[in-house]
Amino acid sequence: SYGALGDHAITALSKGIGMAQGAWMNTGEGGVSAHHLAGGADIIAQIGSGLFGFRTEEGDFDLEKVKEKAKVPQIKAFEIKLAQGAKMRGGHVEGEKVTEEIAAIRNVVPFTSINSPNRFNQFNDYPTLFTFIEDIRTAGGKPVGMKIVIGGKEDAEELAEQLAETGMGPDFISLDGAEGGSGATYQDLADSVGLPLRSALVILDDALRKYEVRDRVKIIASGKIITPDKAAIALALGADLVQIARGFMISVGCIMAERCHTNTCPAGVATTDKHLQRALVVEEKKFRVTNYILTMREGLFRVAAAAGLDSPTKFERHHVIYKDERGRIHSVE
Repeated sequence: SYGALGDHAITALSKGIGMAQGAWMNTGEGGVSAHHLAGGADIIAQIGSGLFGFRTEEGDFDLEKVKEKAKVPQIKAFEIKLAQGAKMRGGHVEGEKVTEEIAAIRNVVPFTSINSPNRFNQFNDYPTLFTFIEDIRTAGGKPVGMKIVIGGKEDAEELAEQLAETGMGPDFISLDGAEGGSGATYQDLADSVGLPLRSALVILDDALRKYEVRDRVKIIASGKIITPDKAAIALALGADLVQIARGFMISVGCIMAERCHTNTCPAGVATTDKHLQRALVVEEKKFRVTNYILTMREGLFRVAAAAGLDSPTKFERHHVIYKDERGRIHSVE
């Protein structure tokens, strides 16, 4: 999100992803900014519970804002963020970070702390959620997905059953694991809430196949997928695509100082302070972003080749073997 990160970080990411080609950038729940569009990268515009960038001044959802964003060629899809690994609530941005530009994008009051609600007011069950998704899809004419964290098998079964019964629902599901990070959460949530990605992937993939709706929905895996081997495992366990936050944060200079919320990030990443942002040189970091993507791709194909495959898209569960706490060897399949 622009606001959680400064414009230097967002611009470097956008330009680096754009140069790599074939990847996309998610706006986070802070709305679409000119900095996201600066590099020509494909964009998934996220809609969080605070509706930033998609709200009236009173805070109500504004479908006209969806229509406006859909006219931007770079915006390829919309994503409704229901949950994120490490936090069950929406984001938090300290007032000091909310510049006039950020406030205008989010349609909030400048230099005032922002807290997203822990739920949407626009829906309260699957039928109303799916109707909300359909309204956005109709207004924007583009795919609509949702971001979730799974807490158990029952959650995945209920979602899949509703998809089958209604014939409605998202075009893609961004599945975040409990290990997913955030600079705006409580430690007790970060440590213990939600299933880890690898467990959740298998559960969600199985549930969608059980109710025969897997072909309707793409699964995007998220949660500490920093290296090619981790991406390969996610693809083997049921993901169609992977998305990365932490790795890209590091590529633009994040040193994990854990001062994201204070606006005093010493690396100039998670700050809107102009002086501190001087530490992040866009013309340097954009190449680091591109190199990270290219290195990830090369490594992923290398892992695939080691498994006797000519493409990472051909990974399956039988390719994943693990050792339990007693040293016994198991296949995921």
